[in-house]
Amino acid sequence: MNRAFLAAVVLAVIVMVVALVIYERPAGPARIELKGIELTVEMAVTPSQWSQGLSGRSSLEMDHGMLFVFDHQNRWAFWMKGMQFPLDVIWFDSNRSIIQYVESLQPCYLDDCPTFSPQTDALYALEVNAGFVAAHNLTVGDRFNFVG
Repeated sequence: MNRAFLAAVVLAVIVMVVALVIYERPAGPARIELKGIELTVEMAVTPSQWSQGLSGRSSLEMDHGMLFVFDHQNRWAFWMKGMQFPLDVIWFDSNRSIIQYVESLQPCYLDDCPTFSPQTDALYALEVNAGFVAAHNLTVGDRFNFVG
C-alpha cells in the first residue's frame, strides 16, 4: 500500500511539473495584420510572460512586436522598467479593436516607474517600436486579425 501511494504521489508531482513547463513555455510567433500591415508577434500568454514583456532586450525588429493575450478583460497596466528602447503600446478589446494607445514611451531607470493603462477594459495589448502608431496612422477602432 505504501509503495502504491508513493508511486501515485511521484506520478502526480511529475504531471504537475510537466504541466507547469508546458504552461510557461512561450507560444510560438504568430502573424497578425493591423490596418494592412503584417507583423510577426511573440505571444505573451502567461503571467510571467506578461510581467517580462520585452524588458531586458536591446531592440525589436521593425516588423515585429509582442502581443499580450490576457485571460480576462481589465485595465491592464504597462511600465517601461527594464526597457532599453522606446515603445508604443496599443490596447484592444475582445473584438480586437483598438481602444487606446500610448506613443513613444521611454525606458525608465527608476525604482518607481510610472504605469500606463487604458481607460476601458482590454483583452489584448501590443508592444511595438516607438513611432509605429504614427507611421501607420492607427486610430481607435482599427482591428487586428490573425494571419494564416
